[in-house]
Amino acid sequence: MWKWLLYSLILFNVGFFVWNSQRGIPLEQAHQSPNTDEATKLLLLNEKSTEQSELSTTNTAEQIQVNCYSLGPLARKTEARAAQKRLSKWNIKAQRRVQKVSTEGFWVIIPAAKTRTVAKKSVKRLKELGIRDYFLVATGSHKNAISLGVFSKSSSARRRLKAMSKKGVEAVITSVDLPKRSYWLDWPANEAPLNARQLAKLQKTFKGVGKVSIKCSK
Repeated sequence: MWKWLLYSLILFNVGFFVWNSQRGIPLEQAHQSPNTDEATKLLLLNEKSTEQSELSTTNTAEQIQVNCYSLGPLARKTEARAAQKRLSKWNIKAQRRVQKVSTEGFWVIIPAAKTRTVAKKSVKRLKELGIRDYFLVATGSHKNAISLGVFSKSSSARRRLKAMSKKGVEAVITSVDLPKRSYWLDWPANEAPLNARQLAKLQKTFKGVGKVSIKCSK
């Protein structure tokens, strides 16, 4: 009986071994995720593709933003037209651009009176003194003040104040924003360049001008 039991155990073990060998996959590996290395490779390739796409988009955006050269500032439209013609002779097709900025001005005024009647009395006195350069402010924060002139230079304002003081007129200088317009000539940097010799010629004719690099306007 023990002999037959021993034979049965041997046959069972042999059969179990043959069955596992035919499957070809160890039992402990059957529960692992298949193709782990392949999945990792696919993920890395996807990330690389995304980075290349973002880099390509950035490069395209940079290419769209073309640089331009700009010549200026020119104080008057007539100067801008003359400079534009000069550039045209050098095969530079420039577009005129107006730039509006605010600069500090110096306002000489007689401070605001409490009433319109008092302000008119000051106006009458100015006439008696032979002063003609003035006007009565009718609205705003300086209502009923008397303007004696607005100047772009503080030295000019001080001279005006001194002249009024000699005539016995009590005035003050206050700061004010002055609108200022300047003209610029723009052209793409990839067109005909403006060399140092040409720029020097322009600077002799148009005082204070220079060449700068800017982003082209659409």
